[in-house]
Amino acid sequence: MKRMIPVLMILALASSVRAQAPQGAPRDLTAIEADLAQIKADLAAVKNQLGQLMRLLSQRPADGRITTSGPVRTSLGDAPMLGRADAPVTLVEFSDYQCPFCQRFFATTLSALKKHYVDTGKVRYVFRDFPLDQMHPQARKAAEAAHCAGEQGKYWEMHEVLFQNQRTLAPPQLTVHARTVGVDGSKFDECLSSGRHAARVERGLADGAAVGVQGTPTFVVGKTKPGDFVESTPIRGAQPLEMFRRIIDQTLAEQ
Repeated sequence: MKRMIPVLMILALASSVRAQAPQGAPRDLTAIEADLAQIKADLAAVKNQLGQLMRLLSQRPADGRITTSGPVRTSLGDAPMLGRADAPVTLVEFSDYQCPFCQRFFATTLSALKKHYVDTGKVRYVFRDFPLDQMHPQARKAAEAAHCAGEQGKYWEMHEVLFQNQRTLAPPQLTVHARTVGVDGSKFDECLSSGRHAARVERGLADGAAVGVQGTPTFVVGKTKPGDFVESTPIRGAQPLEMFRRIIDQTLAEQ
């Protein structure tokens, strides 16, 4: 079956090419070679996207089990945070603004964790950017846009709007979202066009790669310690709220 898929794709693309040409029209060798080159390019692009999708899906446990690896040590850097700096537990999320699983965590889990753990001083939540460029080409600039809004004290407001509008994250739409959250439009536009937060987003990618992040969302939950690092076992995928409750409560009990 796997071998038949590329064959079927080639036939479909070839049929499309033939359909675009008038019946009876002569075809010279150059035109045929150009068509074949385009077919190969299209197949390469499809193969690349399928590979990215399979890697992402591989991070999702089919039966709801927690997908983890060995303990890792991750940097917090200058990442945005919610909650008390001295909260006993730190939850770090590596995320992507176009990732549907990240949006699901944001919409269904984060608000409950914030209410019961962050707002009560038990957990510090840290957001690290990890845009998957090949699958989500607008996620990197969206991450920069959040930091640009953060210059005017509106990082979390922009963060929320971006996840609520995953299909409208092109640069012109980012400027609209920024004005929606109440920032100075001209200052925001200058920030976004300058790219001055690009290095900050890149640090999130580097730090995530260093601890083995391959898909989003990926979390690291551990005891809060002095310094800018958290050491614990990573959790991969948009796991249900109860799983986060169990791990956080267990970590709190170990204090």
